[in-house]
Amino acid sequence: MDADPYLKSAGISGDWPCGRGCYQSADGGFIIWFGEEDQLRIMCMGKGFVLNSIFDRLEQALKLVEGIDGIEFATSDKYGYVTSCPSNLGTGMRASVHLALPGLTKDGTDTKAKEVCKPLGLSVRGTGGEHTPIGADGTVDISPSGRLFITEAEIVTKLYNGIKLLLEKEAEAIANPDAPERACCAIS
Repeated sequence: MDADPYLKSAGISGDWPCGRGCYQSADGGFIIWFGEEDQLRIMCMGKGFVLNSIFDRLEQALKLVEGIDGIEFATSDKYGYVTSCPSNLGTGMRASVHLALPGLTKDGTDTKAKEVCKPLGLSVRGTGGEHTPIGADGTVDISPSGRLFITEAEIVTKLYNGIKLLLEKEAEAIANPDAPERACCAIS
């Protein structure tokens, strides 16, 4: 982290790697990182498309953590949770879905997936996060592009709509791989 000039100038990386830790649940679907860029990162993961079950698990964990005596989080009535990363100001929640799209990525790029996602306000990344390649099987990471002034419900709704449209476009790409490209439509 000390190599990143922005994190260094903000004083975030000064004590790295001291004072940090990680907890992982037995099923691997729940992780807490302490002392990294966001100071505290709580993650819930699961397989399948039932987004609310993962969100419900996260909400339960957050209530538990926020209920621990002596722990206070920086919040603003206007902006929500205050974190060290300005793009996470507000909800502080980054929700993403890993989705295999072999038909849309058969050219080895995520270009067609990005064409579907951009009008919906979604980003397409590699499976390792920003600036990483898509998976060999066409797996991409889909998440809302913006997190400023957006609610958790809006984040989950954007993901749901994006998954639905991507799966439709994927089915079209696989059913008729030689068909001309169709214009993507935005769901409003």
